[in-house]
Amino acid sequence: MVRSKILRTSLLAAFLCAASFLSFAAPKLKPSVAVVTDSLTYSYAREAIDSYVASMALDGKKGILLLDKWGVPDSIRVALQKLHSGSCLEGAVLVGDVPVAMIRDAQHLSSAFKMDQKRPIRSSSVPSDRFYDTFSLEFRYLQQDPERKDLFYYSLLPSSAQRVRSDIYTSRIKPSDKARKYELIDAFLRKAVRAKEQSSDLNRVLLFAGHGYNSESMVSRMAEYKALYEQIPSLSQKGGRLDFINFDFDTSVKDRLLSSLGEVDLAVLHHHGYNDMQLLNGSPYASTPDGWLNLAKNYFRVKMRSSRNPSSTAQGFISRFGIPEKWLEEASDSLLTVQDSLYERSMDIYPEDVDSHSIRSRFVIFDACFNGEFTEDDYIVSHYLFSDSNSTLAALAHSVNSLQDVWPCELLGLFDQGVCAGNIYRNVWNLETHLFGDPTFHFSSLSKWDRAASGVSTLKTADWKKILEKEQSSEIKSLAIKTLARTSGLSDEALLNLQSNSSSPIVRLAAFNALVELSAPCLDQAILMGLDDDYELLQRLAARYSSYNQSPLLARKTVEMYLDPLTAKRVLFHTKATLVTIPSDQARALVEQTPYWKGEEGKAEVLRYIDACAKSTLEDIENLRDPKGDLRSAKLFIRAQRNQCRCDAIEPMVEYYTRCEDAEVKLLIAETLGWYRYSYRRGDVLDFCRELLSSETDFRLKEELEKSINRLSE
Repeated sequence: MVRSKILRTSLLAAFLCAASFLSFAAPKLKPSVAVVTDSLTYSYAREAIDSYVASMALDGKKGILLLDKWGVPDSIRVALQKLHSGSCLEGAVLVGDVPVAMIRDAQHLSSAFKMDQKRPIRSSSVPSDRFYDTFSLEFRYLQQDPERKDLFYYSLLPSSAQRVRSDIYTSRIKPSDKARKYELIDAFLRKAVRAKEQSSDLNRVLLFAGHGYNSESMVSRMAEYKALYEQIPSLSQKGGRLDFINFDFDTSVKDRLLSSLGEVDLAVLHHHGYNDMQLLNGSPYASTPDGWLNLAKNYFRVKMRSSRNPSSTAQGFISRFGIPEKWLEEASDSLLTVQDSLYERSMDIYPEDVDSHSIRSRFVIFDACFNGEFTEDDYIVSHYLFSDSNSTLAALAHSVNSLQDVWPCELLGLFDQGVCAGNIYRNVWNLETHLFGDPTFHFSSLSKWDRAASGVSTLKTADWKKILEKEQSSEIKSLAIKTLARTSGLSDEALLNLQSNSSSPIVRLAAFNALVELSAPCLDQAILMGLDDDYELLQRLAARYSSYNQSPLLARKTVEMYLDPLTAKRVLFHTKATLVTIPSDQARALVEQTPYWKGEEGKAEVLRYIDACAKSTLEDIENLRDPKGDLRSAKLFIRAQRNQCRCDAIEPMVEYYTRCEDAEVKLLIAETLGWYRYSYRRGDVLDFCRELLSSETDFRLKEELEKSINRLSE
């Protein structure tokens, strides 16, 4: 009886929620969600899957069961495209053994992945569900993995869109425990249905910062903490609470963090990671001689145990550091070996740690590399979702390595505005980012903004402009900015005006991000404004893109920031990268004209650094221009430009391409030129690519040049 009452109440709420969309426009069809699963999973968990499909009605949506009868990604993708065009499909949930697309030749769609594709095909490809949810991406089928029959390799075509703008959302429900996978899928889906029947408010959020993340900048942590209050207004209301844990709160912060996850609704976890580890602590701070000695002894014991030549390693340590031989002999002590192992284990979170705790957090952001590598035998996210005592319903994580300096909390506050996880993250993810668990999960009741954020919104440009003008929520304004920018509904000037004049740091950052995504001609102006912003993340991202843009407009500000004692630590990290792209004579003159808090001695050190980098770069460029230059050095320098995008390397690379006979090097140059998307010389690079293409006859090179042209001009 109680359950029936809850169900009726939920259905009424869902009806009222759906009706609220009428204030925007009356949709012809209710949005639908496809639940995609394989036949074997369906046979084992049929009742739970059917119940989950039916539960979409509680949110005013239509559930559609899509049985994978094909076993190949292409057929599933075609079926989803048809549902999107004919059944108002907003998302898909991939349950069980749904095949995985392994993407190649698309590293520019990821945030950080740049592995040489000559390495083994599985490790040099990106597992990505963008194959299923971004229909503007076009692929060439390559092969099925000979050992893992669920993995299929695809190459991004030159004719494809060269950026991610997903039409629908996707999420994986895939336990790593193969022996119990059907049982775990069944239990999770029942948990997801129960959650739909019971409203859950967003009141408590946890922010965690791990060792080595964002250069351990406390300014970065403080700025994010403050911004979350603006993004999630309910945290400022009675009962709301935002907690923060830094890795150095404890020698081993693991138990504190896991216990805290048992008390919060949502967690944002910044740390490094592997597929089966969350890396939390580094070497602890020691303030006594005993502490220093214990840390040193532990360090040398660990190094000795991992050495392939212990005798040589020991002699090297003794001669270099003058340490007692006894310290190194302790490496073979069995008691100390156990002690060191337990100490090492206490630094990080492993799957069994998650299984032994009760996690209450309904949604978790894993801002780390590889935590969502669902193609591995085990991945840590699985334990948050499928452990018996955990309440986690959805998570965001990465299948490969990810960049630190992005906006990991972008649009996060839409949870507070009644939007489900899928419709939030469809708007912000890239190639490696994945949702896991129930993408239809939401806090409290869904609102009209859920439909607005979806890929089946009926809102027009005029509607979004009115929303941007009249809505008070910075998150709704950010969503409007992103939507308008992607549909050419806002001019560069309008975006610059928002970045310059908005009192909200969230809105200013959204405008800046839009200008970056558009690679606007005024990007250097946006960067210059960003470098002066008082919001650390905006300043940091401006410093990051400054190192790619390298406009002369940015030179003086770069030097001033590098020599300023108040420049935040992570901003300084990127400013240093920009400093060495300024022509050395100009950089030296600017440094000499600018006061430096480290005095003349410090200034001399900066000048030596500039000279050393200039000398190294000049040698690399001369090597490119020398017909008898070293091929290996040339390859390394060219490959480095995918990160550095040095403007003084453009002409030398193009010249090298025209006289080089090595097809692999020419292919590398053709691909590298496409990374100059944010450069102030993007137009020049585009012209060079078109010129090279006009005389190219090699099919592979023509394709790569076409792809770079599309990347630069899109």
